[in-house]
Amino acid sequence: MPSSIRRSTSFVHLQGAAPTEYSIRNLLVARLGGFAIRGGIVVWGLVFASTLAWSADGGNADRVAEAATEANTTDSAPGDQTNATVEGAAPSVEVRQFLDLRYSDADGTAGLFDLHFPISEQHTISSNDAGDIIVEGDPRPAVLMIHGGGWAIGDKWTLRTYCDRLAQLGFVVVNMNYRLAPQHQFPRQVDDVRQVLLQLVEHSDDWKIDLSRVGMFGYSAGGHLSALIGVLGNEERSTQMLASEWPRDDPRWELLPPIAAVCAGGPPCDFRIVPDDNAGLSYFLGGTPREVPNNYLGASPTAHVSPGDPPMQLIHGEKDLLVPIENSEKFAAALMDAGVAVSLTVVENQGHMMTLFHPKTKQQIKDFFIKQLLQQ
Repeated sequence: MPSSIRRSTSFVHLQGAAPTEYSIRNLLVARLGGFAIRGGIVVWGLVFASTLAWSADGGNADRVAEAATEANTTDSAPGDQTNATVEGAAPSVEVRQFLDLRYSDADGTAGLFDLHFPISEQHTISSNDAGDIIVEGDPRPAVLMIHGGGWAIGDKWTLRTYCDRLAQLGFVVVNMNYRLAPQHQFPRQVDDVRQVLLQLVEHSDDWKIDLSRVGMFGYSAGGHLSALIGVLGNEERSTQMLASEWPRDDPRWELLPPIAAVCAGGPPCDFRIVPDDNAGLSYFLGGTPREVPNNYLGASPTAHVSPGDPPMQLIHGEKDLLVPIENSEKFAAALMDAGVAVSLTVVENQGHMMTLFHPKTKQQIKDFFIKQLLQQ
């Protein structure tokens, strides 16, 4: 099927989504700190502002889910937190959350993930004394969610409302933390994503996950990780190892599920353009392009585009000054040239953080995964 780039714009501005004080603070942080891929400049203001943006939507809406949680909590295994109906979704569908499960022995919360299961007449969920989660019913598609924060801060809780909204549609949703820079540098974040994907494989029978219908969503740094995993899946092992600490003969390589669809918002896509001696991304990539050129190559999704990559939905703010829109435009053009189905949605007159919780973004995420994973 011929592929094309569909660039759509939204003329609907966000109304009343954040207080004036929040908007002013975000604007100041975005202008004083920033993440300009063109110059390879990273300032901590970006990651702080990015987390504020996530919280502006997820935090407010999540209080509704938490209130429902208190009224509907059942006696189950530890980590089984909610049986909640989510605001803005189908009222007849409930979502059961299992929070803070562990996929690795990383310190602190870095190795934790959450599960969001939709409950229906066709699917029942139980857990035994050992904490195993057992789902009865037909296999369903899964979506892995990856938070933003400049690879340096952030947490899965900021995406919890997005997770419940997708689960309401019939997806098993997995929401992950990962190791953060500068203590943990590239490619450890990428390997953490792979480790969570292996959890889906290991538990696919118990959780009733259709491994042929696994999608990924992330925004900003999370969008980068989603896109990178998506395009690396069909590359030669030598190329994959540019973004991994796994040995070449590690058996885990052969166990990874194929990625069927990727939705990436505001993603940095090409680090090869950073000047040779610019150290702005050293906290994440471990040095300057001159010092660690393979890291800048390995971390660049645009460099690894090839025929057979999964369908991609890119979402970018027209006035994104932190991650310029050219990142998504050039990535989309490379995908199109390779014959990959790609759509670029441009949210008109919006910057990096505002695009994240814009109504157009929410709608595109939903529509894309329904089309790619539910209607196939």
